[in-house]
Amino acid sequence: MACPTTPPPSPGSPVTGSPGGEHARPPQPAGARRTGRLRQADGAQRAGATGCARLTGFIVVTVIATGIDAGIFPEELGHSVLPLVGFFIGGLAQLLAGLFQAQRGDTWHATVFGGFGLFWMAKACLIQWVLPATDPALRGDVSGLFTLPWVFVVFVLWLGSWRIHLVLLSTFSCVLVVFVAMTVSGFTGSPTWNRVTGWSGLLAALGATYLLAGQILASTWGRQVLPMGRFLAPEEHPEA
Repeated sequence: MACPTTPPPSPGSPVTGSPGGEHARPPQPAGARRTGRLRQADGAQRAGATGCARLTGFIVVTVIATGIDAGIFPEELGHSVLPLVGFFIGGLAQLLAGLFQAQRGDTWHATVFGGFGLFWMAKACLIQWVLPATDPALRGDVSGLFTLPWVFVVFVLWLGSWRIHLVLLSTFSCVLVVFVAMTVSGFTGSPTWNRVTGWSGLLAALGATYLLAGQILASTWGRQVLPMGRFLAPEEHPEA
């Protein structure tokens, strides 16, 4: 009696015992792989360009605002320049960059720049319309109450920066000091805390300038030029 034979598998059927088992799929064509790599490279270039734009907005508004707090620029300039710069450059530009990062799934950067964009748009309206119409005895409390919730937000973002690199951690440490000092200065009216706000903000702007230089030089040289100190996060970390 002849032994039954198993018919050979058809070309389109899965092969049992193959590395993928019944879920094995044919290899992806080379053209599709090249298309995927091109899309990834294009997305990375757009993300880099957006990163430079958001850092530019952060640097410009931070230098002006905290330069006034540090006593470098006259305080009178804050009422004429800061609302305009804060709303459009520090606010709208960072908000749009944050929305782009949210589309990419970049949670940390989307929260940072989207949140800071909203902060500066609201801050510009506060300086332009709310504070002038507020009782002078209450203006400090209004400013302190406005910045108080942001201390907790920035603290959480500061914790997240530990998983990226040393330069960003140092920059965000200065940002955290800025928001704490702004809150204390608002509630107490202490000029010392106002100076702490100013000089900490200028240090944060310096760190952001280093980050901006790192991104621009990397795009023109085709490789990383400035070290960032990736001491915790791996190179392929999505937030790096």
